[in-house]
Amino acid sequence: MVVETEIGHSQAVAVNSAAHRQLYAKRAPVHPKLVSGQFRLIKTAILILTLGVYYLTPFLRWNHGPGEPDQAVLVDFPGRKIYLFFIELWPQDVAYVSGLLILGALALFLSNALFGRVWCGFTCPQTVWTDLYITVERLIEGDRNARLRLDKAPWSADKITKKVIKHAIWLLIAAATGGALVMYFHDVRTLFPEVFLGTAPMGAYMFGALLTFTTYALAGTMREQVCTYMCPWPR
Repeated sequence: MVVETEIGHSQAVAVNSAAHRQLYAKRAPVHPKLVSGQFRLIKTAILILTLGVYYLTPFLRWNHGPGEPDQAVLVDFPGRKIYLFFIELWPQDVAYVSGLLILGALALFLSNALFGRVWCGFTCPQTVWTDLYITVERLIEGDRNARLRLDKAPWSADKITKKVIKHAIWLLIAAATGGALVMYFHDVRTLFPEVFLGTAPMGAYMFGALLTFTTYALAGTMREQVCTYMCPWPR
């Protein structure tokens, strides 16, 4: 870029200088095309596995002894304990938990150094839920070209129907995601009737609503913008 000054001299300015950079760029819709191959099969298998573990784990039962909750994985704040199948963690065990988290972080760094950004591409929650939302979008609106045509088409009964169904399913997935996370902190057998009877703790409703909103917003509308602007990993 060349800038003319008042006295006729030219001054070169770098096109990528900080003065010409935008801190935020409006999101352009991205419609990925369905692909096939080995890595897509691996990604689909990991998608099913991770979502299955997340949604089903709160329903697993485990005998922790008399007088103890029988949920296999439970963060029991009133009892000040964490149950992980046959392991019980007390507040004084925080050093062990911290050590495990540090080892997990090191394993993440090592795997990405050896194999590339496998975490971002296969197991990051943002990737997993975005992939799930895109799958729903594809089933309702069609593959990439069909979705592009639908977006450019004028509003009609068919377009409105497809958009409403898509967003309704997205909201159901988001609500299930928020509800599943709450189940890790409350026993499922008592939480379900309490939620529908309106007697559950207010924190359960608020936390579930917050997770519902964030899941819908991040995986449904923001998508890759989360990776660009919010995730610390690209930094």
